[in-house]
Amino acid sequence: MNKLLVLLFSFCLSTILFSQNDITISGYIIDNETNLPLPYVNIGFVEKAVGTVSDENGKFWLTFDTRKINLEAILQISSIGYETIKLKASKFYGTISKNNKIYLKPKPYALDEVVISNTERKEKRVGSSKRKENSIGYWLNKEALGGEIATKINIKNKNSKLHNLKFYVVKNNSGSIKIRVNIYEYNNGMPGKNLLKDNIYHTISKPFGEVAIDLEPYNIVVNDSIVASIELIKVYGKYVDFEVAASRFNGTSFTRHLSQDKWKRYNNLMAFTLNTSYPIKRDANKDIARELPKKITLYWDTSLAMKNRRLKNEVDLIKRYLNKLKNVEVEVIKFSSNPQESKEFLVKNGKSEAIIKYLESSLYDGATNYAQILKENKFGAEAILVFTDGNENFEALKQLVYVPAFYINSLASANHFKLQTEASYADGHYLNLRKIDSKRALKLMLYEIEDEENYTTDTYKTKGNIFGKINSDSLIIHGATIRVKNTFREVISDVDGNYKIDAREGDVLIISALGMFKKEVPVLKRSNIDITLKQDGELLEEILLLAEARKKEIIETPYGKKSFDAVGFDVFEMTDKDINGSHHHLDQLIAKIPGILIQGIGNNKRYSFVRNMSASITLDAAPIIVIDDVIYHQKDGLDNLPPIDMQTIESIKALKSIISTNRYGGAGAYGAIVIKTQMTSFNWVKAAEKKPSALVSGNDYVENVPLINNKQEKPSYISQLESAVSYKNALAIYKQRKAQLSVPYYFNVSSYFERWDKDYALNILSNIAEIAKNNPKALKALAFKYEEKNRLEEAKFIYERIAVLRPKESQSYRDLALIYKQTGDYIKAMELYKQMLSNSIVDVDFSGLQETIINELKHLIALHGSKVDYQDIPKDLLKADFKYDLRIIFDWNDAKTEFEVQFVNPQKKFFKWSQTILNNKERMLNGITKGYNTEEFIIDDDEAGEWIINIESFNEETLLNPTYLKYTVYRNFGLSSETKEVKIIELDTKQEKVMLDRLLYQKI
Repeated sequence: MNKLLVLLFSFCLSTILFSQNDITISGYIIDNETNLPLPYVNIGFVEKAVGTVSDENGKFWLTFDTRKINLEAILQISSIGYETIKLKASKFYGTISKNNKIYLKPKPYALDEVVISNTERKEKRVGSSKRKENSIGYWLNKEALGGEIATKINIKNKNSKLHNLKFYVVKNNSGSIKIRVNIYEYNNGMPGKNLLKDNIYHTISKPFGEVAIDLEPYNIVVNDSIVASIELIKVYGKYVDFEVAASRFNGTSFTRHLSQDKWKRYNNLMAFTLNTSYPIKRDANKDIARELPKKITLYWDTSLAMKNRRLKNEVDLIKRYLNKLKNVEVEVIKFSSNPQESKEFLVKNGKSEAIIKYLESSLYDGATNYAQILKENKFGAEAILVFTDGNENFEALKQLVYVPAFYINSLASANHFKLQTEASYADGHYLNLRKIDSKRALKLMLYEIEDEENYTTDTYKTKGNIFGKINSDSLIIHGATIRVKNTFREVISDVDGNYKIDAREGDVLIISALGMFKKEVPVLKRSNIDITLKQDGELLEEILLLAEARKKEIIETPYGKKSFDAVGFDVFEMTDKDINGSHHHLDQLIAKIPGILIQGIGNNKRYSFVRNMSASITLDAAPIIVIDDVIYHQKDGLDNLPPIDMQTIESIKALKSIISTNRYGGAGAYGAIVIKTQMTSFNWVKAAEKKPSALVSGNDYVENVPLINNKQEKPSYISQLESAVSYKNALAIYKQRKAQLSVPYYFNVSSYFERWDKDYALNILSNIAEIAKNNPKALKALAFKYEEKNRLEEAKFIYERIAVLRPKESQSYRDLALIYKQTGDYIKAMELYKQMLSNSIVDVDFSGLQETIINELKHLIALHGSKVDYQDIPKDLLKADFKYDLRIIFDWNDAKTEFEVQFVNPQKKFFKWSQTILNNKERMLNGITKGYNTEEFIIDDDEAGEWIINIESFNEETLLNPTYLKYTVYRNFGLSSETKEVKIIELDTKQEKVMLDRLLYQKI
C-alpha cells in the first residue's frame, strides 16, 4: 500500500475517500470571526494542477493522485479580504483529519483611499472587441473550478476608473455558470497581485452573445496596465462547455487550469474591453515613457539570409537608441546555426562606435537556428533587441524570458507575423524598417504606443508567379521536375500536370520527367507557361502501361487488403460499433470524438479542434466536413449538410494534421471530419517474410575495381583553402567565396574546416538549409550528411521540412519515423510505422516500402518495446528472436537517379541490382509514382567471409545540386550489440564503377 495512504487511513471517512493512488479530501472554509462559511474560496496545491473552489456553503472537495503530490507540496487557500494560508501537504492532512474546518482570518486593507473628484473626466474604451473567428478561450469540464481566462489590457492614463467589463460568449452549453472577475497588476510579464478588495460575481445564462459586467460599484481605479480575468467558480448544470471570443489583434493573454495553478502565457489577445474614464489634463494624451534600461541584450542574426539586410537603417536605429540611453551595459550575441560570439560593451554618454564597428564586421554565414537564444537572461537585461528576419531553418523563434523585446528587421522576405507575435508576447514592438524610419522606430522603443500594423500569416510566403501545365501530346505529365536553371528553386507537377514556381523574366526553366527528353524554356513576360515535352521513344508507352496497371492495384498490407483511398495522418476513428439506436443526431457522435468542440447553435453552429482541456485558449480554424467524399465548408452553415441516418454511418474520422489533409487541398488546411456511410473492413494478415539474402548464382567476379576515394581530384577552392597557414587566413579565403555556390561546395568546405573548428564547420554546412530551403533534393543530401556526422537533431528538422514540402511521398514518412526512432522520439516513430503499415495516410502508397518498414518496426519493438504501445501489432511482427547479421540500406535523394550496385560474395560470385530505366523500369516507376527511394539488402545465415560492394552511376553530372546516396550498414541488427556505419556518396561523380565497401561477414 502506498505509504501516504497508510498515513491517511486514520482519517474519518466523511473527510477523506481514497482508491488506489487517488484520494478525495473534503472540508469547510470558515470565517474566523463570524464563524460563517466562506463561499468561492480558492483551494489548491501551488502550481500542481490540483485545485478547486469552495461552494456557496463553504464546502470543498479536492481530488488528486498521491503520486503527484508529495508531503512537501504546498497547499494554498486564498480569498479576497482574507489572509492567505499556505501549508505543507503533511500538515494539511494532519489538520483536516482532526477537524474538517479550516478558518481564514479577515485581512484589513491598507490601500490608499482613491477619491474621484469632480474634475472633468474623459471616457475611453480600452482592450479589444474585434473578434477572430475560431479563436477562443474555453472551459470544457467541471473540474475546471478556479480556472481563469485572462488578458492584458493597456492603461495609459493615470487614475483610470473601470466602469464595466465586456466580452463575447461564443458558446455556453452549460446552462448557467457563475464567474468571478479578477483584476491583477501586470508584473514582469505575468499577472501579479489581485487589485480588488471585493469579490465581483456574475452569472452567465445566455447561450451566446455579449456579456457586460458592471464594475461601477467597486470603485476600481488603476494607474498602469492590468490583467483582467474571468474565473469559473460554479457550474449549475452537469458539465461545463463554455467559450469566449479571442481578438483578431496581437496581444498577451493568460490561462490557468485550476485554482492556485501556474499561469500559462499566450501571444494572442482575448476580446475583452473595459470602459474607463480618466481626469482631463493638458498632458492627458501624452505618450507614457518606458523606463530606460540599464542593461540590454542585443541579438544579431549573422545567418546567410541576413547578408542583404539594410545595415545602414539598422545601425542608425541602434545609434539613436543608445544615445537616448546614455549609460548602459550591452551584451551582443551573434548567432546563426549556433551562437557564434558573445561580447559585452559599456556604453558611456551614448557613444556606440565600438558596438557598431563590431556589428559591421560580422561574417554572414550559416542557416538560422533560434534554439539557443531568448531562452534565458543570465546577463540580467532589462530590454532585448533582436535583429532577425524570423525565418528559421531549424528550431523556430520562441522567446521564453519575460523581458520587453523589440524585434527589428529590414528585409522584405521576413516572417512579419512571427516577429510581431513574439514582440507582442514580450511587451515590445516589431519594428519593420522597410515601413517605418528609425525616428518612428525609436519612439516605439521609448514609449508605450499601440501597434499600427497587424500582419497576417501569409505575408512572407512565396507566390508561385509562373504557372502552367506539363504535357506530352494529349497526355498530362505527373511528377515532372521543373526548376529554375542555376538555382535551387524546384517544384513537381501534380496529378493534373499543373505547376507553380517563382521565376523572373530572363530565367530559364529546366523540365525533366521519366520517359521524356529534358527541355529548357526561357521565362518571358507572361505568367502562364504551358510546356510540352517530347517522348523518349517506346519507353514512355511501357511506363504508361505500368502506371495504368498500378492505378487498379489493391495493396496487401499487414493490416489486410487496402486500396489507395486512405484514412489520414493524426487520426481518430469512430466505427459503427460505437453507434447505437440512441444516436439520433450527428452532434451526439461528433461530441464523442476527443478534442472536438461544438460551438454555437442553429446556423452559427461549428465543429472545431482544440488542443487542451479546461481553462485554455485555441487558435484552430474550422475543419471541413467530408461526407462520402463530398466536401462541405462550415462557413456555409452545418444546416446545409445532407440528412444522414445515424445507423447507416460506418465511420467518422477526425484528421487533425495539415499534412494529412493534402487530399483536400487548401480546403483541408485546418483538418477534416470525414464521414463514410460505406467502408471496407479489413483485418491483419501475416507479415511479409524476410527479404531474400544477397546470394548469387552463376557469375564469376574477375574485375579489379578501384576504391571509391582513390585519386579524387580536389576542387580548386579546396586547394586554395589548403594553402592557408592559420585559421584566420582560412576564414579570409572563405570570406571571398563566390555568390553562386553548390551543395558539394558546402560539403567539401565544411569537411576542410573540421581541422580548425568543428562547430564552425557545422555552421558552414548549414548554409544548404538556407540556400535550398524549398528544395527537397538538396535538403535530403544535407540530412544524409547530418546523419553521417551523427547530428541527428539537425537531421530531424530537415526531414520534417521535407515532409512539409513532399507530403504525398511515402519516403517522407519513412524517413521521419526512422529519425524519430534515432532521436528517441519512440512514440512518434511507432505511430508513423503503424500508419505506414496500414497504408492509412491520405493519398500516400507505402506498398513499395513495406518490407523495410516491417523490419524497422520489428527493430523498434525489439530494442525499445517498453517505451511504445504495440498491443495492436500482429504477433508475427513480435518475434523475440528478431535479428539480422548484416542489413544494408541504400537511400538516394532523387527518384529519377540511375545507378547499379554489384554484390560479390566470399566465393567471388556476384549479382547486380539495377536502379535504371532499361533494366528495372517497374521499380523506377514505383519509386517515382509512390515517392520512395530506399532499398534494403539482408545478409543473414550466409557463408562467412569478405563481401565486396561496388557501385556505378549513370547520371548526368550536375554541379549545383547533384544526386547523393546514403549507404548504411547495420551489424547485428536488432541485438543489443548492434553497430551502425553511415557513408555519403556523391553519385554523379561515380560514372565509372568503384568499390564502395569491403565487408567482413561473420555469422552470429
